[in-house]
Amino acid sequence: MKNNKTKLYAKALSDVISKKMSAAEEKKVIENFLKLLAKTGKEKKAKEILSLAEDLLLSKQGKRKIIFQTARKMTASQKKLLRDFVRDGDVIKEKIDPELIAGIKIIINDSRQFDSSMQSKLQNIR
Repeated sequence: MKNNKTKLYAKALSDVISKKMSAAEEKKVIENFLKLLAKTGKEKKAKEILSLAEDLLLSKQGKRKIIFQTARKMTASQKKLLRDFVRDGDVIKEKIDPELIAGIKIIINDSRQFDSSMQSKLQNIR
């Protein structure tokens, strides 16, 4: 579970980044934010804070983070099949997890999930 300070750091960062700024300004904000984390001894939480800030920012913008998790790298034709599932502005990540054996797992905003992997089907047999 994320603690309140982690959430506060993430909210502060997402609030600042949500303002209109150039890519160079955004980069500078993130660099300064990482320096602040180092100064306050929170650098170990940087990845968690940045991930949560990304989620908050996407939510504010009405966008989704979608993870396509497969056993092997997806082919161009497989990606094309999933295009209808994705909306403009969604952040798409592909992850390879050999334990899935085959099929796909789709995770939206780290919470909703569609699991059509072979691993899931084999677990349901038991």
